[in-house]
Amino acid sequence: MARVLCINPWIYDFAAYNLWIEPLGLLSVAAVLRRAGHEVSLIDCLDRHHPAAPAPRSRRDAYGCGHFTKVEVRKPAVLAHVPRRWGRYGLPGDVFEAELDAQPRPDAVLVTSMMTYWYPGPFEVIRRLKERWPDVPVALGGVYATLCPHHARAHSGADAVLTGPGEMQALQWVNCVTGESRGGELDPTDVFPAHDLRRSQGYVAIQTARGCPFRCPYCAVHLLAPGGFAPRAPQRVVEEIAWCVETLGAQDVAFYDDALLVNADQHMHPILDGVIERGLRVRFHTPNGLHARFIDQRLAHKMRRAGFVTIRLGLETADPDEQRREGGKVDQHSFARAVQALFAAGFSPRDVAAYVLIGRPGQSVERVRATVAFAHRLGIRVQPAQFAPIPGTPEWRAAIAAGRITAEADPLLHNNSIYPCAEPQAWEELKQEIRQGNQAILSRLEDDLPSDQSILPRIPAYRSQEHTDLLHHSA
Repeated sequence: MARVLCINPWIYDFAAYNLWIEPLGLLSVAAVLRRAGHEVSLIDCLDRHHPAAPAPRSRRDAYGCGHFTKVEVRKPAVLAHVPRRWGRYGLPGDVFEAELDAQPRPDAVLVTSMMTYWYPGPFEVIRRLKERWPDVPVALGGVYATLCPHHARAHSGADAVLTGPGEMQALQWVNCVTGESRGGELDPTDVFPAHDLRRSQGYVAIQTARGCPFRCPYCAVHLLAPGGFAPRAPQRVVEEIAWCVETLGAQDVAFYDDALLVNADQHMHPILDGVIERGLRVRFHTPNGLHARFIDQRLAHKMRRAGFVTIRLGLETADPDEQRREGGKVDQHSFARAVQALFAAGFSPRDVAAYVLIGRPGQSVERVRATVAFAHRLGIRVQPAQFAPIPGTPEWRAAIAAGRITAEADPLLHNNSIYPCAEPQAWEELKQEIRQGNQAILSRLEDDLPSDQSILPRIPAYRSQEHTDLLHHSA
């Protein structure tokens, strides 16, 4: 049996906010290692409830979300041109060192990574580990490690860089560096993530399926989950939710799925039925966004009964030409019908918002303004999602072709907050307009919300054959 330490590192950025962040990949790895018989512990640098360093609290905090403790640090030279303050978010350095002091010497350490432009956090963790235990092998995995493996191998200081889904890779690596031979027959998809290793934050993240059947040009899901779209058994999802709520005391569950509602009759409906039948008292949130096309009145009412409170819909654009070019995931009619179904089920404008992408290469501000107006006319708020070029995606290649970024650029320049592929001023002005429009919606009485066919736009419906075939083959 090997002693394995898992670490969720700090965030280094201009801004960071805890919106149901949980290191789900790392906890999945930890669960498999534990099931194989290894001894596993966790240090979470993003623990907002650490008794030695509780994070700032605000009356506006809700559902477990809130700010991290921030320490301002000097910006890297490559970001010197950005007129904003850069900092480290999470536990103070001395608290992290005290956590290491409390750990017995590990046989191996696993460090995860999130956004490509957050790599300074993992790098700092690895540097401190190597100073303390220079002969203990350290592996780096996660999103940054998968999308920027050459950069990670050249600069991170890790002894190994693990790419893609990491459970079995991490197990094999730990076995190799420790001389063990454990867990070779494990099925990683049947092991719940080790949510219990983390100090209770009041919420957990749940993933009901890996991958996504769609191929949006700005998204890297197919690189992070190369095995394709793989839903879990609904009963196992319900059992995981019940464990988190009834045993771990979670009040809020955030779905990390990229395609939560695909094949809803065979997947989401049974999950919701199981939650309702067990009488689980829980609030559900969808920070990754939902495909509006799959929301009808039956599903909307069941979502309401099961405890959904935060509905985020993936709109991206309301331009029919752009929708067709991106696979026809949504059109104006299906989006409007979804909003209507949600309102009819009892959701309000405080519960529902649409993600709209901004700052894409060559994107027209006026077309995005029209998309915002479309969402506001339906009575829902807009959350602008600032574009970040993700290595390996079609829009990454488009950004390179347009001269907005180079393939060898420091990943810090992928940061969406600096508008790497657009000029900031016009988009910041549009964001102010969006805030004003959102506030106007929230100021209305809910009795005035649209609830009939008048909210449907007068345009022809569109459903691409490619999209129809895709749904047929994924059923």
